Parts: sequence; C-alpha cells; structure tokens
Amino acid sequence: MPKIEIEIDDEVFACLQAHARPFVDTPNTTLRRLLNIDTAATRKLNKVGDAELDALLAESMELAAKRTKSPKADLQELVERGALRNGQKLHLIDYKGNRVKKVVASVSGSSLIFENKRYSMSRLATQLLQREGFTSEAVRGPTHWVTDDGKTVKQLWEEAAA
Repeated sequence: MPKIEIEIDDEVFACLQAHARPFVDTPNTTLRRLLNIDTAATRKLNKVGDAELDALLAESMELAAKRTKSPKADLQELVERGALRNGQKLHLIDYKGNRVKKVVASVSGSSLIFENKRYSMSRLATQLLQREGFTSEAVRGPTHWVTDDGKTVKQLWEEAAA
C-alpha cells in the first residue's frame, strides 16, 4: 500500500473529523466510507452502529475519569510523616539500581541540597545521570534517590500513602 503525505486545508480536515467514528476510524477508513469504496474491513466497521460506538466511548471516558495519576512524591510531607528527616542523606542510583559514587544529597524541606544548591529530586537526578553518560531528558527523581538502607523515595512515598 503506498504511503503518501498530503496537505489538506482546515475545511477538508474538519469534514473528515465530522465523518470519522472516534476510536474506530482512521483517515483512510473515513475516506473509504465517504467515497463508497467497500471492502470486508469497511463493511465490518460499518456494522458497528453509532449507538454501540457511543456506548463504547462513554465507557472509555468513564474508565479514563477513574484513572488518576498518583500524587507526586513530596519530600516535605515525608519529613512531616517521619519517613525522612531534614538533613538526611540520600544517594543517587542509576537505572540498574547501582549507587553513583560520590553523589549524596541532603533533604531540605521539599528539595534536595547538593553542592550548596537547592534542586528538585527529578532535576538533580537528570543532571547527575547525564553527567554519568545517561541520555534521558526526563528522570523520575523519586525512583533514583535512596536512603542508606536502600529504600527509594518512591517506596517511602507509597508506604506513607498506604
């Protein structure tokens, strides 16, 4: 099947969107239906009625509304709950769970202090892991900072939330 890139104006795009069935149609299946090009695949799609699609969409939206992101790990809250303490040392671990040598930061409220500067867990982990040769631009800080006994901030947060 040839793959081509075409530019269409906003009006044509709006028309395609108006005739597309959400979560079912691709631009190609929408065009096939509009151009009356019938195949087994389009016949199958056309058998799914609008009421069924609306019910599926409503169910999907309901499930999506129930899914929420877990709250962001908060160092200050962990200090307040006694899971961490201000001044406590945290060690950076890489993606394999190995401690990065000579990288220790201390908890200060909702931040980490490293080399006399204040950082968020994620920002500091990103910078330090890049310095170690890792290329990720976005690092989940709570998974990369561990206590002396090896518990990640993420684990402490999950335990505190339970």
